[in-house]
Amino acid sequence: MENRNINYTYMTNLWGVINYKQINNFNEWYMGDFGSAYYYQDWDKILRYFAGAGFKGIEIMVFSVPSIRNAFGSMKNFKEFAQERGIERITGMFSHHVGSQDKRNHADIFAYEQQAIDALAECDGVNLIVQPAGQYYGTGPLDEDGLKNVAECMNTVGRMCADKGLAVSIHNEFWCAVNKYDHEKFLEMTDPNYVYYCLDTAQVAIMGKDILNFYDTYHDRVQYFHLKDTTYVNAPDEKRFGAGAEFDEKGGRWFWEPGGGVLDFKGLLELMKKHNHKGWVGIESDGTPDPLSTILLTKNYIDTVLDPIYK
Repeated sequence: MENRNINYTYMTNLWGVINYKQINNFNEWYMGDFGSAYYYQDWDKILRYFAGAGFKGIEIMVFSVPSIRNAFGSMKNFKEFAQERGIERITGMFSHHVGSQDKRNHADIFAYEQQAIDALAECDGVNLIVQPAGQYYGTGPLDEDGLKNVAECMNTVGRMCADKGLAVSIHNEFWCAVNKYDHEKFLEMTDPNYVYYCLDTAQVAIMGKDILNFYDTYHDRVQYFHLKDTTYVNAPDEKRFGAGAEFDEKGGRWFWEPGGGVLDFKGLLELMKKHNHKGWVGIESDGTPDPLSTILLTKNYIDTVLDPIYK
């Protein structure tokens, strides 16, 4: 691995669920299909897109594990397949704790997360990235006991991760039941020995938090990042808390590749340099209509804007 303070990894959710290991030619995919679908169906090509653009790591979603096991036989085989194509690390896995405000749901969450943790450890991962609760709509606002239960759930999963040599990081969404009015309070309720924070720049900005102030204050807890941009800072409560808030009802985009919105990534990298942040930094591209364009634009932005600040 190149000797750097930070290395960039890319969340694979922009491709959806990838069902095939390797498609060798058009005819194997579908006789007579002369469109582009062939290029976006299998791990072989998608891994080579990321590696070809210069990314050294990828992240996966917890719900992609069954299809990966089906295609490769094991997470270890998947890791080795990725390494053969230039991906050095399966850095993370995204998961979620829907219903965590109710302690009666914790046993099921822990059983679900144990499977995720085992899968991530099998492919030599780094970080379990967790949405700490379900959607605000129908759940929020959380009372004191509910917020405490969400924190206790995170703490237990953090200890489970530590037992496997992994970290767990809170990943908050602008539409999550843990939200703007209890965001920092919730973080401080979790155990800093076991629970870290993944700063998703767009999600936190849409929620109404200043990402530079938040990182400067909580840099010791921020172990990981999801870098993505937005043009929609500080969205109103009625927009964020509505049913299906993650998906704009008019088809608009919440998120853009870094440099495509209004967030101050230069300032963030300066702060990361100030605080001597080291490790993997994730890129996430929710909702892009053209994954390859987004990947290449993002890597160019990293090379020309971010790396000169803090490599």
